[in-house]
Amino acid sequence: MKKIVITSVLNRNGQNAGSKAKNDDRNILVNNGFVPLDIVVPEDRVRKLLFSKIDIPKLIKENNADEYIIQYPLYSMIVIRSVIESIKANNKNSKIILLIHDVEALRQRKGDQAYTNKEVQIFNEVDGIIVHNLSMKKYLKATGVHVQMIEQNLFDYLNDAPIKVKKEYNREICFAGNLSKAEFLNKLRFNKIRLNVYGAPKSKKIYKEGIFYKGSFDPDELPRYLEGDFGLVWDGDSCKTNTGIFGEYTRFNSPHKASLYLSTGIPVIVWDEAGIAPFIQENRLGIVVGRIDNLDEVLTKISHEEYQAIQLNVQNYAKKIRKGKNLLDSLRKMENRLFS
Repeated sequence: MKKIVITSVLNRNGQNAGSKAKNDDRNILVNNGFVPLDIVVPEDRVRKLLFSKIDIPKLIKENNADEYIIQYPLYSMIVIRSVIESIKANNKNSKIILLIHDVEALRQRKGDQAYTNKEVQIFNEVDGIIVHNLSMKKYLKATGVHVQMIEQNLFDYLNDAPIKVKKEYNREICFAGNLSKAEFLNKLRFNKIRLNVYGAPKSKKIYKEGIFYKGSFDPDELPRYLEGDFGLVWDGDSCKTNTGIFGEYTRFNSPHKASLYLSTGIPVIVWDEAGIAPFIQENRLGIVVGRIDNLDEVLTKISHEEYQAIQLNVQNYAKKIRKGKNLLDSLRKMENRLFS
């Protein structure tokens, strides 16, 4: 049985760019029998339309398969619709599975009902969807998605840096991400703990007491530089809750940042209303909190023995997501449903 994974990349200044999450999932699938089909999506609208009408049907015809995994989104409604229609026209017996990286109706297009309707329609045109977590699955069902859905809980993260083993609990936190979206950092001050910050801009950032800017690193190199007993997963401009488009999005998504920390052997601190919070609690992979301006007190209450127990769980989980087990287990469940 031939299987193909379709991944779209954007052509920026002559360079094909894709996210680490998509690249990792592509590599995991290719290493497990899938044939890669990479689509370079034009940025110009007219060229994108021509690409969808002419090039995509030809590409699909040349790459016939029994099973397709499409890494969603493909950066364009026109492109994703053309891919699905071309697969169905070429082989009506092919199974199509969407591997969700982002649901734009929950993020950049939140509140846009017309776009939400289009996205739901796309989802209902495939045979199955691998979603982030139970919260996202419930949302999609509530909006009218009725196809098979399997949640993978957290993304895998290919990481060849040594898994960190902390012999001493030093009450140290790390945060990695887009610092322009992390306004909450400017409001934090710590006396008993240390917060190490990583990310763009590369120019040195000055924060308040207890917070230290450590620089910006390539995603594949970053794990080697992370220093902390916990990795912080937080978004927005408030220390008391997650705010803004991306903060609200954490109610439904599984942030790739959490997988970065966990694959490195670092337990996580997540918002107690986040979509991944129940999974983190149930598997003791970190702690969940309602606010982060009191982490001085929260972390001092965690004993060395408690931390070591959490860290042991994380070390075992790191080995799993470094091998792509979350995606492969979810895919196996989906294939059992679709091909049985």
